[in-house]
Amino acid sequence: MAEKSQIITEITKLDERYLGLLYKIVQQFPHAQKGRRAKVTEQRVVEILQEIADAGGLGIDSPQAWQHEVREDRRLPFREN
Repeated sequence: MAEKSQIITEITKLDERYLGLLYKIVQQFPHAQKGRRAKVTEQRVVEILQEIADAGGLGIDSPQAWQHEVREDRRLPFREN
């Protein structure tokens, strides 16, 4: 499970174009009351993802084009080229 600090670090690395999308997704999840943790069931996660889909999805018209746009190539370990 990811720690809150890890998530914050990843958010700071995000391309500005995706912050609005991330905000919409995060707003769908229940927020914990002060001093209490919110419990999210698997069914609730399914409902949240369905709500996102019903609202038009993530705004990605072509998943293949989106992957190509956001993908960062890197050198493979133990490979010369």
